Amino acid sequence: MKRRFFHIIVCLLLLLTACGQKKEAEPHPEWNESWTRFGNHLAVEAPEGFTLGEYNDALSPNGIWYAVWNCGQERKIKNAAGEDASAYDAQIYLVLKETKSQAEAQANVADWLDREAQSYEIGESWEVTAAGQGYSCRRLLSAGSDNPYSFGASAFGTQNDLAISAELLCGESYAGDPAAILESFLRGFHF
Repeated sequence: MKRRFFHIIVCLLLLLTACGQKKEAEPHPEWNESWTRFGNHLAVEAPEGFTLGEYNDALSPNGIWYAVWNCGQERKIKNAAGEDASAYDAQIYLVLKETKSQAEAQANVADWLDREAQSYEIGESWEVTAAGQGYSCRRLLSAGSDNPYSFGASAFGTQNDLAISAELLCGESYAGDPAAILESFLRGFHF
């Protein structure tokens, strides 16, 4: 009888231990492991011809993620502050910022649009829907002489309380169509 009671206790302890180690469910099991993840908000497929050069989630506790995809060979340059930096034929910059409300996300996008207008001459603007999400896009025609990227395209949008900024910046030798490439990049977003 004591032996039977002992086995029941051991079984109960094992059962309780197993229950305490419940594995958390993957929030997006459909997301491919090769995609770059921005928390549980977004996963991004690498655009064709581009490789992930930088991913920064150090600010993710504050709701900010940042990534850069590079195309072409790296070349060393001096930035506007005279510091060593790297430039490529083209780069895609993506910033995702989690805010407290959709209104705050829209205010962030408005601020980003204003800042971009201070750095680039803005060309045509258009709206695009990609991966079920709407974006305000515009061509970037020229930049200041200290900028290694002379043209490009950008897209800004919100998804609930998230502010999204994607910019494709191109050097003079880049032959691709920035608008088409940026729209293709946006179609690789998975919310």
